Amino acid sequence: MLLDLTALRDGNRCGQASAFMALTPIKAGHEDLLRADLEALGAGDGPSPLARLPRTHFGRWVVCEDFVTDPSQGGADTMGCPHLIFTCCIDGDIQSYLEELCAELAPETRMIWRHCINAPDPAEGADLVRYLRHNQIDTGLFYSAYPNTTVGEVRRVLRQQAALRALAVDAPMLTAEELQRRFLAEVGGS
Repeated sequence: MLLDLTALRDGNRCGQASAFMALTPIKAGHEDLLRADLEALGAGDGPSPLARLPRTHFGRWVVCEDFVTDPSQGGADTMGCPHLIFTCCIDGDIQSYLEELCAELAPETRMIWRHCINAPDPAEGADLVRYLRHNQIDTGLFYSAYPNTTVGEVRRVLRQQAALRALAVDAPMLTAEELQRRFLAEVGGS
């Protein structure tokens, strides 16, 4: 097996997984509006909009008002204005993921990035992908708990684990034949 040196040089990759972070400045007076829009994303009973992108292991938007500085460092390092941080851990390459994000979540991307300085209007499609790539902060060292396991594979294993756990609870009440049948049906054939 040959070592992929390209992956070692790219701090945004770990196995097949990638990390992405964009730091985008928020327009003056829009911080509270953006916070309200972000809170509205999670207000429903359903999952996060990012769950609609099957390659998302993890993702979040965070409003960062300023850096927290340590007085021993000799001086404050300020950002000048609040910024929106979007970060995610995904399956595969960043470019195609951002294209999927901007296509599949267009209503959400328009709602979120309309509050950011120099974001395209409307904040969607190829223009938004370019904007996010322009504001990308490379990861110095990215670690993925499952570098060679896709979101789909993780979900399959979790379903199999839940089925095995349920079978273990029921096992004392089953005959050997019932236990074997359920094992093969629920776990063995997955």
